[in-house]
Amino acid sequence: MRVLAVKRISRDTESSSALERQGLELSEAIVKGSHTVAGWVEDATVSGAVNLDQRPSLGKWLRAPLVHEWDALMVTTQDRISRDDMHWWSFIQWVLTNEKSILILDDPAFDITTPNGRMVAGVKATQAANYRNAVKEKKLKQTKHYRDENLWPGGTWPFGHRAVAFMHNGASRWRLEIDPVTGPLVQEAYDRVVNKGDSLGAIAKDWNERGILTALDHMRRVNAQEGRIGVKTEVKGTKWTTSTMTAVFTKKSLMGYAMHKGEPIIRHGLPVTWTDPLLTEDEWEKMQEVMTKRARGKGGPKRTATHLAGVVFCQCTEPLYSNTSRRKLIDGTVREYSYYLCRSWGRKDGTRCDWVTSWPKATLEDTITSLLLSYVGDLEIMTRTYVPGVDKSGEIGRITKALDNLTGHLTSVKPGSAGAQSVIRSMEEHESALKTLKAMPVIPSRWIEEGTGVTYRQQWERDDWTARGELLRKTGIFLYMGGTPKTPYSHLFLPDNLAERLSDAHSGRVAADLEEWQETVRKIAKEGTDFPIPQAGPDQTIEGGRIQATLQKGPSTI
Repeated sequence: MRVLAVKRISRDTESSSALERQGLELSEAIVKGSHTVAGWVEDATVSGAVNLDQRPSLGKWLRAPLVHEWDALMVTTQDRISRDDMHWWSFIQWVLTNEKSILILDDPAFDITTPNGRMVAGVKATQAANYRNAVKEKKLKQTKHYRDENLWPGGTWPFGHRAVAFMHNGASRWRLEIDPVTGPLVQEAYDRVVNKGDSLGAIAKDWNERGILTALDHMRRVNAQEGRIGVKTEVKGTKWTTSTMTAVFTKKSLMGYAMHKGEPIIRHGLPVTWTDPLLTEDEWEKMQEVMTKRARGKGGPKRTATHLAGVVFCQCTEPLYSNTSRRKLIDGTVREYSYYLCRSWGRKDGTRCDWVTSWPKATLEDTITSLLLSYVGDLEIMTRTYVPGVDKSGEIGRITKALDNLTGHLTSVKPGSAGAQSVIRSMEEHESALKTLKAMPVIPSRWIEEGTGVTYRQQWERDDWTARGELLRKTGIFLYMGGTPKTPYSHLFLPDNLAERLSDAHSGRVAADLEEWQETVRKIAKEGTDFPIPQAGPDQTIEGGRIQATLQKGPSTI
């Protein structure tokens, strides 16, 4: 008989030998019965409540073409097949319909071909289901108790925190504390995303290069280092991705909140806190705002993009994109030409703009250099350091709202009852916290500027075009080109707060919202129809938030 040998356990750990024991028993039975092995199935950490066709390993053997390669399914005990009575009866119907058999090693009399045999097997399936439900109910009650006591109920640690054992009411329990390894990484990611303009993808790449473990792998390594028994200790080597970074840094557990099904547990109108926060609520909200804004927008140029991507635009306000061509010369050598074209160049629907032309890369680079340095070349580079302030108005508002909710709830409970006493205690705690917060001074955030002793001209000459392009994108400086390469006119857009943006960029701080600035310039271009073209040299001011300068060669008409 062609046998499909099936092993399953609900929890797979290195200390568990259940899978190994099942394998030995099945192997002995196969040899003793002179069976042929059609295949081995191992579903580790798969609950008996999961339907058989949904299991990672077994499911594919219940569908074509593998379903035709075996005659009997062999397990050590009946509950290895299922611990759900409804799934059991569904599977039995499937087995009979497909003319398959079931071999259960600890029950040689097992027989589903007769009504009495099916009845006995059904009773066992019901008993297994009852046992699973009892365990589940016990676990739910235990989890609720742990949450009520602000204890850690188990599972994967929230990134940045870790479970630490301590004595609670005479018994060893677990609570969450800030992890000395991953806690600082949360602060690093916050600073890089919110203050330095890094993308989650860039941080993920950096963390992978630095060998920083993901949340689950870090927990497994700590388990191994501490010699814990009955838990997973094998580091899988999972890599960080933009998706995993997003999953970590959108969780409210970063604020120390107790979570249930992805949402904070609310008690008396406020989230339950079961550990110290890694981010304040204001910081968490700011990080979500920045990540959402970048995810919603088209984003800046990719790392593989040319250095002027997102910086140079056609007179029609469409971006210029890089292209290259090769030309064979008379002497047989091949020369490569690098140039930029309006994005509308390749359109075949008749919407190509009226200013389409090929702009040599060198022309664009020379134009940007000349215009920008005429404004800021002799200015000293200043670095800006952000010093966060102290303002508890947000927390004061939340506690005030919670007090209002408790006051309304107090009218619905019986005076003097346990419920009323609990509400009163919570109100007293909130009032005490409110008094403390209101006594704290409000200190505004501020920037501290320091000079570097280096001018922008000196730094520009030191940098390559990759660094220069990054600086232009971060500060929101755009170049618009019109005319032809022989008779060009160019317009440099400088943001209102150029000095601050330049200082921020050189300090490694926030990058400009590229899409927002581009939209602003497009609006200026469309509303004004024509760009203003000064006849004299460019104004030396660096403020204004408009087209600031024109470098002309030849006719200046549009």
